[in-house]
Amino acid sequence: FDQAGLLLNAAYTLGKSMDDASGFFTSAGDPNFPQDSANLDAEWGRSSFDLRHRFSVSFSYELPFQFTLAGIVAMQSGRPFTVALLPEVDNSNTGRSALGFGANDRPNVSGNAGAASPEPNQWFDTGAFSMPAFGTFGSAGRNILEGPGYQNVNLALLKQIPLPGRARLQLRAEAFNLLNRVNFDLPDNFLGSPTFGQILSAGSPRHIQFGARLMF
Repeated sequence: FDQAGLLLNAAYTLGKSMDDASGFFTSAGDPNFPQDSANLDAEWGRSSFDLRHRFSVSFSYELPFQFTLAGIVAMQSGRPFTVALLPEVDNSNTGRSALGFGANDRPNVSGNAGAASPEPNQWFDTGAFSMPAFGTFGSAGRNILEGPGYQNVNLALLKQIPLPGRARLQLRAEAFNLLNRVNFDLPDNFLGSPTFGQILSAGSPRHIQFGARLMF
């Protein structure tokens, strides 16, 4: 949309991605290595990068006196993650932990492990998970839980100052995460950890910066 100095772009994506391994290397929430190499069907689940909903808006508005207001608004649902045993625990007795392929063993799960009202102190029902018998593989699937969503607003105010000749000076005031929203990271997904099920970190808080740019 482009009208009278206002440029606006909006997009909504509804997506779904499924696989049995989202990448060769491990990532937060998914070791990307099968628990049981003889049963790859047990690895089928949501991709680690699967975002079911994403909405974004970007805009730029030319204000009087050579000011420009620009911003980006982004909102998306959470990423899936896998609950696993601690990396150093070789409960399946496959020897993968000693080879550097830890966090592949998964626990048993009973019922729906999602919490009715997720909160940072307990993002999912930790009581739904239990340690399998030694030498066996857990029944919990891959990427069966979903982490926190994400919302962010970035805003910039720009002032253009003409200089002699073709040169221009641009003054910038920029705010990242303008509303200072706490965008939580994935929770501790390791059964046996003292903080199992808790969210221990978050993304960057509001950040404001000023700058100048000389264009010629």
